[in-house]
Amino acid sequence: MNKVAVSVAAAALSALVSVPAVKAAEASVGLDVKSAYVFRGVTLNENVVAQPYLEVSGLPIDLGVWANFDVESDDARGYTDSQFSEVDIYGSYSLPIEAVDASIGYTEYTYPNGDLEADREVSLSVGLDVPLAPSVGVYYGLDGGIEENIYAQLGIGHDIELSEAIGLSLGGVVGYLNPDSGEDGFSHYELSASVSYDFLSVGVAYIDQIDDDVLGDAYDTEVVGSVSASYDF
Repeated sequence: MNKVAVSVAAAALSALVSVPAVKAAEASVGLDVKSAYVFRGVTLNENVVAQPYLEVSGLPIDLGVWANFDVESDDARGYTDSQFSEVDIYGSYSLPIEAVDASIGYTEYTYPNGDLEADREVSLSVGLDVPLAPSVGVYYGLDGGIEENIYAQLGIGHDIELSEAIGLSLGGVVGYLNPDSGEDGFSHYELSASVSYDFLSVGVAYIDQIDDDVLGDAYDTEVVGSVSASYDF
């Protein structure tokens, strides 16, 4: 982990120690196994990946660690199987604004087995607790390959209780990209559905371009299937 990541983690831990928690901390650990790794419409690995994560909430700052493990290699993109190609550290703070769910966040994307420098990003997210749960997120790149890039995402979602034990989640997002260099515009849309039972869920997502000039050759995967497991404690 580089010095910036260590500094961010130290500052977050310091804040947690110095500010009393208003409620007990909660943690969630999980694992998503996907048929491909697609991020904001861009295909990063078109083959099977495993993505573990750990999140802690209920403290002054919500913290999380997420990773991508390439189960199968993607030679065209330079990813080798059986290794972690990405480890992300992120945190968010909920803003005390009535009637909306608003938060600011910071994410550091690191690449432990590659030559890429870390990407750093700040964000502002706002959501409404109304039917279809509309939300908007704006992300600004501070450093690395995404420096001065602006990405915005509009989303909706709806949960349906099929039975006492089985739930159906539907979602849709539209992305807009304004890169430091290159074409800007609406990049892609994604439609998703998942069925959950207890701590397990199975899902599928369909991703398509809106403006072919924005993502270009970086878009290469239309359908991503997933099997997920999570545990809260």
